Amino acid sequence: MQRSLNAQLAVDLYNELQDRYSWNSESAWQGIARLLLSCEVYRTRWEPFHNVVTYVDSNRFTYGYHRPHATLRRAEQLSFYLASQLSVDRYELCENIGLYWRHPKIRPIQPQNLVGHAFRSLTTTVLSLFGDAGITYEEAVDSHAEFPEDSFKTQGKNLKIDVIARRGKRIVATLAVSWRVRHNRLGVLRDTLEYAPAVHRRNPNSKIYIILGEFDGGRLRKVLANCAPILPRAAISAAVHFAPQLIREGLRENGTLEFLRSLAWLVGETFRWG
Repeated sequence: MQRSLNAQLAVDLYNELQDRYSWNSESAWQGIARLLLSCEVYRTRWEPFHNVVTYVDSNRFTYGYHRPHATLRRAEQLSFYLASQLSVDRYELCENIGLYWRHPKIRPIQPQNLVGHAFRSLTTTVLSLFGDAGITYEEAVDSHAEFPEDSFKTQGKNLKIDVIARRGKRIVATLAVSWRVRHNRLGVLRDTLEYAPAVHRRNPNSKIYIILGEFDGGRLRKVLANCAPILPRAAISAAVHFAPQLIREGLRENGTLEFLRSLAWLVGETFRWG
């Protein structure tokens, strides 16, 4: 499937930033953070919101009688940490992130679908820039066209594989990419498990990954519980976050998400796909 114009715009903006900052595989996540993280919320339009990174649902940012509740306090911690990582002043952070949402072509559009498509294309871009040059990527692949011999129940005729990685014509990895997940309907997990058997029949050595931008620890643990190495003989090779240090260090999750892999780790894995 051809990449949408709005997703391509996110990639073009990333490449412009890459030319400016010269990131490597370890720092490539910063482009995604600058483009997709924001200090604003979208209701009927974009609005400023507490001058902190809105890392979870906006209805969780509340004040108590005497001080901000935990979500707002942790957002402030995250904002200080992110500012230090991006080498900007804390009070200039909000001007240096959300760049995609402030673009005049994107600003008027509801972000829900945009962010998922942009995140998918940005992930593919990072892997293409820094990973094995022998790997090619295809986005939003129709599972029925790719595996005509298999029958899929999930989403009827609309089941898509977010990214297929190939070495030559051989599928060596698939990526299910989701910016956020919901605790009561982990669609990204359900869909991945639906097409995993077909992928492994085609190539038993093929890797299957879930790539996330989610920050909620509880939701992340639900995904991790269905992935290697927590689940023995799991169909899903690993759960990957574009920047897990933002959760571990920025939100101070105390190492409880130790099996959450980084985008830099995934870049390294591309050289072993076969």
